[in-house]
Amino acid sequence: MKLAPLLALVPMLLPAPMALAQNQPVRVRNTAPVSATGLFLAPTGTSAWGANLLGGLFLPPGAFLSVQLGEGGGCRFDLRMVLRDGREAVRRDVDVCAERVVAMALDPTPPPEAPATAAPAPTTPPGRP
Repeated sequence: MKLAPLLALVPMLLPAPMALAQNQPVRVRNTAPVSATGLFLAPTGTSAWGANLLGGLFLPPGAFLSVQLGEGGGCRFDLRMVLRDGREAVRRDVDVCAERVVAMALDPTPPPEAPATAAPAPTTPPGRP
């Protein structure tokens, strides 16, 4: 039976697709309604974001950026996209080997409102007490 020796090789071949997946670019898509000015990645479990992958460019709504990950960097990353209006979209623990297109959307929670400023005191028209 020739199939049995081939099936014995399957477990040895399984790590290869993961290594190949790490070498393939990942597309990060801006699904927010505002252009992005910053895109940052960090291996899951670390607290240090890498350099801004946009490098001073804008990523318009609906556009994507292809990101080439370093070999041996693993498959799980946290992604942070900073929008032109200051809001951020963050996704944590994304398996980029399985999810080759990562959509970055805004959190449905509205941004904090600016502190209220005191309204100017009403003025009385001349001739009125």
